[in-house]
Amino acid sequence: MTSPSSGTAVFLDTTIQIARFVHSPEIKSRVAQRLGQYNVTVTSSVVKQEFKRRLLREASYLLETLARLGSYGRVMRHVTDVLPPQRNRKRNICIQALETVDENDTDVDRTDRMKFYLRSLLTDGLSQFDESVNSVLAGCGCALAKAPIREVRKYERYDFGTDKCSRAKGQCGVIEFLRKNVVPLRNILGRLTGLSSKDKSDELRQAEEFIKSVLADAQCARELNPCSVVGDLLIAIESASIPVFYTMNRAESQHLCPALGQRLVVRPRNPDKPDEE
Repeated sequence: MTSPSSGTAVFLDTTIQIARFVHSPEIKSRVAQRLGQYNVTVTSSVVKQEFKRRLLREASYLLETLARLGSYGRVMRHVTDVLPPQRNRKRNICIQALETVDENDTDVDRTDRMKFYLRSLLTDGLSQFDESVNSVLAGCGCALAKAPIREVRKYERYDFGTDKCSRAKGQCGVIEFLRKNVVPLRNILGRLTGLSSKDKSDELRQAEEFIKSVLADAQCARELNPCSVVGDLLIAIESASIPVFYTMNRAESQHLCPALGQRLVVRPRNPDKPDEE
C-alpha cells in the first residue's frame, strides 16, 4: 500500500466516496478527473463507518422495500412520494442508488438488476470501499467501520451490528485517538469559538461542546457516540495529515479545514460546474 506521505495526497470524505458509487456518470467523471491530479487517494475509518451507515444501510432498506412491494417502479414511487421531507438525505441516496439501473430496461429487468446490484453493495461494498483508495487511515479505529455486514436472509435482511460507539466497548479506539490529538482539537475549538452563532451549523455547535468535554476528560468520548453525532469533526482530525480535503459538503469543512491548515476542494452537485477551491 502506498504511504500518504510519498506523493501529493488528497483526502476523500464520505460524500465523495458515496458519489463514486452511486452518483450520475457526469459527477463520477468530474470526481475521477480531480483524483487524477494526485498521486495518492486517502480516506479514513469514520468515513468508512458513514459510508456503511448511510449508503449500505439504505441499500438494505431498498432491498427490504423491494421484497415487500415487488417491483422497481413501486419502490421508486415509495421513495419519492412516501418518505417525509425530514428524511431528505435518505431519499436522495435511495434515488441515486435506484438510478444506477438502466432507465431503458423494462420494470421486470430493472427489478432484477436492482436486486443484484443492492446485494453486491451489501456483500462486497466494504471491500470495494477499501480498494477504491490507496489508503484507509486507521484514525480512531472505528469499531463500527470494522464490523462486517451479515446476510441474514438473501435479498431481504442484513445485520449491521451495533451502531453506537458506547456499545463497542474495547473495540473502539476513539478515546486514545483524541488523547493523541489535543493540538488539532484545540485549533478547531479556537476556530469555532471565534465564529458567530449564525455561521455555526448544528453539527459545529455539537462539535464545539464535544471538544470542550473531551479536553476536560477524554474518557467520556465513547459514551457520547461521536461517530454518529460529530462525525465531521472526527473525520477532520483523521484527515489532518493530508494537505487536500475533497468533499461535496461545504458547511462544516469550510471551517474545519482552515483550522487544520488544509486546502479545501468542494465538488458542486451540478456536474456542469467545476470544482471550487
